[in-house]
Amino acid sequence: MSRLVPLDDGWYAWADAAGLPASVRVRVGETDDGRLHVTALHVEGTVSAEVLRGIPVGRIEAAANAQLHHRSPGVPSRQPRARIRASLRSNAVQGYPDAFYEAVATTYRHLAATSSRPVVALAEANDVPVTTAQRWVKEARRRELLAPGRPGKAG
Repeated sequence: MSRLVPLDDGWYAWADAAGLPASVRVRVGETDDGRLHVTALHVEGTVSAEVLRGIPVGRIEAAANAQLHHRSPGVPSRQPRARIRASLRSNAVQGYPDAFYEAVATTYRHLAATSSRPVVALAEANDVPVTTAQRWVKEARRRELLAPGRPGKAG
């Protein structure tokens, strides 16, 4: 699993299971859209076009948003499972509670860091159509539990 490992100097090391031929460190910062983005990149080793193309900036940003972004009050900081608790889903006819959308947001952030298709993974784990999972994510964004979406980007 890919993740960011905090270093003492405000940088994060990119720990990727697939590995790169060079060591990659990043700094991240929050921008106006509420997301964390890479603001600085440090590559140790031989730098070539191939090495630079191999650095997954989008996955690094998704991992930063999943690991480092502020969490909603009451949402556990442990890594969530993709399945939303049945007790939160039981009130669908009258509308889901805020805790449901907080769980969706937390789960989505985790899936965006580990999957190229987080909504599909959310739908499959909860045995719902993809359109239902999309609606959940859309409502979590409307409630400002997730940052606004970017076309063609997971996270």
